Amino acid sequence: MEGEAPASSDEAVEKDAAERRRERRQKLGQVVLDWSPVLAKLATIVMQHLS
Repeated sequence: MEGEAPASSDEAVEKDAAERRRERRQKLGQVVLDWSPVLAKLATIVMQHLS
């Protein structure tokens, strides 16, 4: 029975880690969406300069 307590603790740690990864992914996605017009304009300027 002692083996069950660490297992549930490991599950809780894994759930917390999964939640943090999910939040980080959402924040990263939001940053990409916020900066996409700027990056698109920058890419256009670079392509015009190179051509």
